[in-house]
Amino acid sequence: MPVTANRLWRQLPNETRVAVCQIFWAEAKGAEKQILIASIAKAKSLREVFVRKSPTERLVQWTAATLSLPDPIVDDLLKKYLLREHRAVIVSFLDLLHIPHAEGMIEESFDANTLTNEGVQEAARALLALADPAGSELYLKYLVLQGGPWAGIEEILPAGE
Repeated sequence: MPVTANRLWRQLPNETRVAVCQIFWAEAKGAEKQILIASIAKAKSLREVFVRKSPTERLVQWTAATLSLPDPIVDDLLKKYLLREHRAVIVSFLDLLHIPHAEGMIEESFDANTLTNEGVQEAARALLALADPAGSELYLKYLVLQGGPWAGIEEILPAGE
């Protein structure tokens, strides 16, 4: 089955979804929050104003329990989480591929078209063998969602769920 943002979101253990949501609600700006508030209100059949005025902990719980969110929202949630909690995994992967970066953020001048499918898959296998297998697998699945040179990673990911 192909990796999708919502499938990845549903596969995460609840405690991971809660951690992801805590980071999002602590760091997100107004427009980002508003989009998620509207999605939660729709998913929970609540008025937006009620959701907006709810305490952060309730927003975290509602978000974590909502298993079907718009893909761009899930993408943003995962991106914030990975950068905060698994930056070392990101740095390791980029280093394996010799991609220039600043603490996990790829330099704009880098041309992703220079990557080969074989090289990306080899680096992904090496990353999975490192110390943080759960973080590595989540990051690699996130990369698959981004498409482009990362799409071939899906072929080497462990089968499951």
